[in-house]
Amino acid sequence: MKDSSKNIFWASYADLMTALFIITLVLFVLSYKMFKDKAIGLEILKEELSVRGVQLANSEAEVEDLRGYLVSQKTLADTLIKQLDAERGRLIVMEEEYRKLREMEEAISRLDPLYFEYQPEYKRHILKSQVQFPSGKSYIGQQYHDLLYHAGMELKRLIDSLDVTDNIKYMLVLEGSASKDSYAKNYELSYERALELFNLWKRQGINFDPDIIEVMISGSGTGGVGRVVGNERLNQRFIIQIIPKVGTFDMVDWERLDEISNQLSNEQEEEVENQDF
Repeated sequence: MKDSSKNIFWASYADLMTALFIITLVLFVLSYKMFKDKAIGLEILKEELSVRGVQLANSEAEVEDLRGYLVSQKTLADTLIKQLDAERGRLIVMEEEYRKLREMEEAISRLDPLYFEYQPEYKRHILKSQVQFPSGKSYIGQQYHDLLYHAGMELKRLIDSLDVTDNIKYMLVLEGSASKDSYAKNYELSYERALELFNLWKRQGINFDPDIIEVMISGSGTGGVGRVVGNERLNQRFIIQIIPKVGTFDMVDWERLDEISNQLSNEQEEEVENQDF
């Protein structure tokens, strides 16, 4: 009876141990599987983090490129603004100089009509003193000296009143004109007559300030515009022109402005096409 009880005890104990072993084994297998799943999940997460790290690095590089681009655009924009400001200033100066030129043209056109006839179509004056010369001669007769003196003084008065700036000087053109006749050297003769008038004025004490105006002696011979038709003797005359000489202005550099503007536009278009946010 005792042996039978012992056998039953040990049989039950063995079954219990076996059951515990099986349970432990199952738990181990489940734990191992869960561990492997976790390890695989961690590897996937690590790969995802690595990919996100690369994407973040690329994004940072793109941000740096964009920052550099914006800096370059700001520099270009600043350059454009400065140049536009400079050109605006130059245009204001040019506008002021143009206004002065118009005022001076009006003043020049108002030479005393007693001595000068203004021809607006040619922007010049004809000396009313109708000096007559013998054929081939340039000497100015004494009978014309007094009238020419008053005409020269009127011309000097006007020239001395001109407003001279750094950009505007003047040229006085004394042009002789000859009548058509048989004389072979009318071009040279017309110049000599204009020179004779200039020298007469010098002898009369009429001198033109070289700081205001440059005097040019010329002769158009039997050519030129606005000649009298039908009476060649009337073409023996003196033509007076006062020409403003405008200095070199720093003009607007439109090509440079277009270049900067196009560069700005092209780079902005390229940047928009290349962005992939």
